[in-house]
Amino acid sequence: MSFYAKCMRNGSVILFWMAIITGVAGFVSVVNGMWEMLTSGLESPYQSHSPSAFVQLLLAFGSALSTAAWPFFGAALLWLLDKRIPISGKAE
Repeated sequence: MSFYAKCMRNGSVILFWMAIITGVAGFVSVVNGMWEMLTSGLESPYQSHSPSAFVQLLLAFGSALSTAAWPFFGAALLWLLDKRIPISGKAE
């Protein structure tokens, strides 16, 4: 079986792990940006109007989920199609 055929056969698994990696990377990126802002020591003129750390973490989590939504949707769709449509023969 060629590399392409293996990738097409395992497309839902690949997209699922891409969604997880993308979500975690997005969350880490936003939290890292927040951490650098908080530890820089520079005062921001908007600091008094910024949301609390808990709200910022919730926003980071929401951003990570929205980033991972499309790959996860693709993985679920491919998995569903693979279960419902029987394929006879081998992929080429």
